[in-house]
Amino acid sequence: MSEKPTVAIGLLSGCFGCLMSFLDLADDLPELLGRVELRRTPFNDVKEVEEVTIGILEGAVSTDENLELARKMREKSQILISLGACSSLGGIPGMRNFYKAPEVMAAVYGNKVPDEDIPHLLPQVMPAPQAVKVDVTINGCPPTTSSIKNALLALLEGKTPVAPTKNLCIECPRTKHKILTPQRGFLTEGVRAVMELETIDPDTCFLEQGVICMGIATAAGCKARCTRNNMPCRGCFGPVPGVGSQGNKAIDTLASLIPPGALMFFEDCVGTGYRYTAAYDENLKVEKK
Repeated sequence: MSEKPTVAIGLLSGCFGCLMSFLDLADDLPELLGRVELRRTPFNDVKEVEEVTIGILEGAVSTDENLELARKMREKSQILISLGACSSLGGIPGMRNFYKAPEVMAAVYGNKVPDEDIPHLLPQVMPAPQAVKVDVTINGCPPTTSSIKNALLALLEGKTPVAPTKNLCIECPRTKHKILTPQRGFLTEGVRAVMELETIDPDTCFLEQGVICMGIATAAGCKARCTRNNMPCRGCFGPVPGVGSQGNKAIDTLASLIPPGALMFFEDCVGTGYRYTAAYDENLKVEKK
């Protein structure tokens, strides 16, 4: 009988939420863990990185320590997975790329910036696939438990996990009354935040209610968990394969649905369009010192 496949987990710059989603497998977790041997995890506090079958990276590559660990995990892993939006796309940490690293440090520490007590920030945050070769990406903030389970089971069976190829709208159950019908007019006269609406129609497309929803530029795979709970999509599954710029794709689509002037009053177009992909999007790469 062959030995069980071995697994190691490396934590980069993240919030631990992806691993909480892993633990949320609940009843399926014992069976899954019974098929592998965990060598390095934050739960058993093992620091060394040894050779394993599957390596999992959680979090973005934001510091020199992150980069060193990502490279070591790549070297020691037969298969390397980037788990979650931060690891696969740069995620929320990637929003730092709109500023220079010294500016970020000064904003946090003021005039008392520590020299040796904290890891050194890289000039720009990177998704794991930009730092090392990654074999499988599992998106989401956090990833759904089903996407984690399906990807791991596929790998254990020698298969390649299947990535979504369509956008979130195909999974969203909300009714599209006008958005799919060619027309001269726009869907809505203005843009509104969720908190500005007295009521939100739980059955109608958010865009038809004047609420920006990133589902139009976001890959499927989460079963529309946000829109099913009466909140617009935030875009955490990243762009559909083949679409390099999630934010640009969203703006291109919105331009035909919402009056351009209405977007002028939308306070955070960049933070909405690039919330999870600021570090992933090649169009936002800026030379910084």
